[in-house]
Amino acid sequence: MLTDRERWLRTMRYESVDHRPLGLVGPWIDTLERWYGEGLPRGVDVHEFLGVQGSRMINISGIAGLYPFYETRTISEDKTFRISLDSYGRTVRTFIDHTSMPEWLDFPVKSPADLQQVLDEHFDIDNLDARFGPEWEAKIQQDAQTGAVIMIDGGCYYWTLRSLAGVEYASYLFYDAPELIDELFERYYTVVMEGIRRAAKLVRIDCIGFGEDIAYKTGTLISPAMFRQYILPRYAKTMELAHSIGVEFTAYDSDGDVREFIPDYLNVGINGLAPCEVAANMIPSELRKQFGRDLRMIGGIDKREVARGKAAIDAEIERNKSLIDEGGYIPSIDHSVSSDISFDNYRYYLDAIQKALGM
Repeated sequence: MLTDRERWLRTMRYESVDHRPLGLVGPWIDTLERWYGEGLPRGVDVHEFLGVQGSRMINISGIAGLYPFYETRTISEDKTFRISLDSYGRTVRTFIDHTSMPEWLDFPVKSPADLQQVLDEHFDIDNLDARFGPEWEAKIQQDAQTGAVIMIDGGCYYWTLRSLAGVEYASYLFYDAPELIDELFERYYTVVMEGIRRAAKLVRIDCIGFGEDIAYKTGTLISPAMFRQYILPRYAKTMELAHSIGVEFTAYDSDGDVREFIPDYLNVGINGLAPCEVAANMIPSELRKQFGRDLRMIGGIDKREVARGKAAIDAEIERNKSLIDEGGYIPSIDHSVSSDISFDNYRYYLDAIQKALGM
């Protein structure tokens, strides 16, 4: 019987396997609350309860980005909302009783001077040992023995900038303080490369992970010119190092429509995307037609179709069945399990997708 790692690697190589891997994502808190009223016992893991195991991937990265994090605290709350400071120094408003995207009320970076302060206080790279910690080496060696896919950070550049400044002001900073953005990204890149070099001496790395959320429903959040000037060259150098130590695959995580960037990704060796949001036209079957077998994908099961019921679920799985059979693709709900998905529909989806995978 193959391990999760062997099954994942063979699938990404378009090789035969005992069964194709399944990607699992977590349900929202209010999804679980709904399911508790529909038959799921409280206090259990839903996938363990249903006897389903997805493909396991372990991220062995140290702390590549902001360090130390900002101190978190609650500022105020009422029956509906909580306002708090999060680990990126943002003032955030969230619902008390259900899941949604947070509303970011304020960001720590509102001027070039603020960004310089973040660099001084949260991006010191003189003491890289602190970003890995005394137990890191032992832990990643243990992780490598689990049979899971081993992934390490390749970069969250735009993610970090927009987390500190917000999408709107981050866009201004590319014009108002390009040298500071370059410095921020260079420090992040320094830690990324150090992490890969350290880990490669201890374990085999299977996958380089990138987490950017660099797009929205109809396109990217920064221009191709900015992306190619500030971010892509660092991706290229990271992938050169990855290839030199035998890493074949990547998992590039971004919501939204990143199709405009895919040729650039492939040119530097980034060959895997997730979660392939169907609502943003990241449709796996269409991406395979456009970009061929060089592009691997994780995700692409439209959450909206899972919510619609059994016939829609069957049609959605059938739409992806040829990719499942071919390889280079791991099906998963395309982001998270939202509260419009009933427990009955979710159970049906898991039964149907496992059958399609040969499990």
